[in-house]
Amino acid sequence: MRTVLMLVYAVLALADAPAFAADKPQEVTIPAGSYQLHGCYWTPDGSGPYPVMIFNHGSEKNPAPCGPPELVYFYQKKGFAFFTFQRHGQGASPGDHIMDLQTRAYMSHPMDRNAGHSAAVALQELYNKDVEFAVLLLKQQKWTDPQRIAMMGISFGGTQTILTAEKGLGIRAFLPYAPAAQSWNPVLADRLKRAVRQASVPIFIIQAQNDYSTEPSKVLGRELEKKGAPNQAKVYPAFGTTAQEGHWGFGTRKEGIAIWAPDVSAFLDATIPR
Repeated sequence: MRTVLMLVYAVLALADAPAFAADKPQEVTIPAGSYQLHGCYWTPDGSGPYPVMIFNHGSEKNPAPCGPPELVYFYQKKGFAFFTFQRHGQGASPGDHIMDLQTRAYMSHPMDRNAGHSAAVALQELYNKDVEFAVLLLKQQKWTDPQRIAMMGISFGGTQTILTAEKGLGIRAFLPYAPAAQSWNPVLADRLKRAVRQASVPIFIIQAQNDYSTEPSKVLGRELEKKGAPNQAKVYPAFGTTAQEGHWGFGTRKEGIAIWAPDVSAFLDATIPR
């Protein structure tokens, strides 16, 4: 009964959410080796330092520069700052787009699919260095509470979130949404299983039933179950009418947010100190 009431309250609150997050975001430049990455953050009401949710975007060439607005609004209302950035080759960050490099990698191994998969995993590892640089800069900001940082990401961003969980980086909780749902293969599966096993920080994997594949939640969920609560993976009922709505919209639209908000709030309450 309590869970039902929490869901009702979440739906009612989000029904009144504006189309965009409150106030204006601040843009930052993130030094990342030979690259200068575009970053952006929003802060909630009140004085800082704040707990922070880091957002990892997907594989799209031009991700929203300051994050999905309805997701930003959700975290602002929870009292979190929201920090996002564009990995090199995407949006305003210079460099090669990872999807272009991945396509070339598979084309260079036409007779050996596993070699292509291995090259694609190596690219994910390479681009995860951008995440490390972004976290380093975030921790230096006066508005950041370095003891209360969480990370989420969707699709490729979910994969990046799991790879970061293996490293820890002082982050307290990880929320991968639909990780590798469009790119699941045996090589990537083994790499992500290893990351989950070696992570020392709680992970909560989230997917909708109509995502492109729910194998990530099934396979990685078994690993998380071995680690015990609050680690978990959950597949929710189908969201929308297409695989893309289940894949991306479920994590970013207010109608989807209202569904997973009670569980995510409970997970963050259990992992982020007050």
